[in-house]
Amino acid sequence: MRFSRPKSRATLFFPAIAWTALLCSAAWAADPPKDLLSATRAAIGATNLTPYDVGSRYGQALGASENCPGGKMTEKASVLSSVYSGAHLEEFSVQGKRIYDAWVRAKHCVPEDNPNLCKVVIDESCATALSEIGPSGSALPGLLEISRP
Repeated sequence: MRFSRPKSRATLFFPAIAWTALLCSAAWAADPPKDLLSATRAAIGATNLTPYDVGSRYGQALGASENCPGGKMTEKASVLSSVYSGAHLEEFSVQGKRIYDAWVRAKHCVPEDNPNLCKVVIDESCATALSEIGPSGSALPGLLEISRP
């Protein structure tokens, strides 16, 4: 499997702009409901996950919501960036962007020999995301939901 270069620079800049807008939207939007924010903080505290780990799960939820059929980030995932500030927010954001960028690269995958390889990579990544951050997830449950028609 080979990850090809995007055909235009716009394909490179759009994910960066979307990521920045998503993280900065907390400044423009109203503060999340205190009960949701408190519940999210408690859920994170119960898992002993670091901001780096939670950022990974946030990037996973964002990537899965864009790549998995029927995938959608939950409100719990949307408030994760509000849990942190300062250096912890920076650590969360940097790692979340790394994971999200990996999903973007997978979405733009160009197989060399096997045309189904990219679909298999996305399908396996979606299954893993659902098992780790889905409603009954093993890592940080409730960040991703999949609606099947």
